[in-house]
Amino acid sequence: MIEFLGSRKMEKEKLDSLSKAEKLRELEKEKSLNQRIESLIFKKFKETGLDERMKEMNFTLEEIAEKVEQLMFLYQSNSRQKTSPSVRKMRVKEMITLLLQQHGQLSAPQLCNLLNLSRTRCSEYLKEMENKGLLESELNCRKKFYKFRH
Repeated sequence: MIEFLGSRKMEKEKLDSLSKAEKLRELEKEKSLNQRIESLIFKKFKETGLDERMKEMNFTLEEIAEKVEQLMFLYQSNSRQKTSPSVRKMRVKEMITLLLQQHGQLSAPQLCNLLNLSRTRCSEYLKEMENKGLLESELNCRKKFYKFRH
């Protein structure tokens, strides 16, 4: 009886080890198939030139992230300091200049919206810049458009 139970136990262990071996073989097959699929995909990826495009995109994303960090640092350092009115005025005028260079010509209300300024303050800055000869104005119907003087 003991021999019978012992032989049954050995048979069960053999079956367990065989099923484990089969599972390992299946896993190895699956692993090799996955590797082949990955190599085929990578090969096609390289053939289409997407890998180079991805590298370029990643590089530009890194540049953008770096610029954002710089801007955040500048914003945080500027928000901590109380800027004098003249410094703020200079910055706003620089922004007006940049916007006019980018867009060609803009009206006072458009600049107010872009700069988040009151219409009166924006018109004040524009008039100062026009008097100094930095800007030119042009009437179109009843709207006054400003452009940067080159």
